[in-house]
Amino acid sequence: RARRPFPSANDIIPLDTTHTSNTNTNSPTMSLSGTGNFCQPICEDSSHRHPWYPPEIATTDPIARGQLLLRNTLTGKKEPFVPMQARHVRWYTCGPTVYDSSHVGHARTYLSFDIMRRVMTDYFHYNVLYQINTTDIDDKIILRARQNELIRQLELDDSVDFDKLVILAKEALGEAKAKSDQKKEEIATAIEEATQNKDSRAKTEQEGLMEQHLVKRKNLDNDEAKIMELCGSSSSSSKDARAKLLVAAKSVIA
Repeated sequence: RARRPFPSANDIIPLDTTHTSNTNTNSPTMSLSGTGNFCQPICEDSSHRHPWYPPEIATTDPIARGQLLLRNTLTGKKEPFVPMQARHVRWYTCGPTVYDSSHVGHARTYLSFDIMRRVMTDYFHYNVLYQINTTDIDDKIILRARQNELIRQLELDDSVDFDKLVILAKEALGEAKAKSDQKKEEIATAIEEATQNKDSRAKTEQEGLMEQHLVKRKNLDNDEAKIMELCGSSSSSSKDARAKLLVAAKSVIA
């Protein structure tokens, strides 16, 4: 993904009070406009953050009557939102990765972003160019296609009876749990290192990954309970039991 080059020394304009004269909290202001230029970089005491070049605030825009504050991950603080060019905002967000059926979580995500876009345009009067992508080639999609194909082959392969399928499911379950345990240890180590290095940003990121991992592990534990219950089914000779075991073990077999 192409990155915009950092401004050169000639592009950077001095940071003085004229750039923030319209940020008086006592004024009935609502949003800010940018000029396309940068101010001097703001360097935090922590060496773990990249220097941030604050955008210059346009003071002549009649619509610019206030501040929209957004959290800046480079400073860890809420900063005034300033577009690069006047009132024009170019906004890109990741879209759905279409590896399975749509669900209410998808609707919630895109509805939330659309509400924010409408606030930007209807309340703060920004001209928003909003772009969202659809991912059709991704590791998740490849994995799900592999899972579906493997399950299809197992459904058609009469040589793999219930007993052989039980062995296959238990082996796959053991490998999935081992990978999960290893991933948890890696994240825990990363959190410990970030804590020792006093890198709050890295620690926050890793803690977020740990929360996601714990949710995935809970799902894996639920799958394990279903698989082990079906493996001990008394009706192991029926095709229905074999089909149910295939469905339950789908998430760990591939």
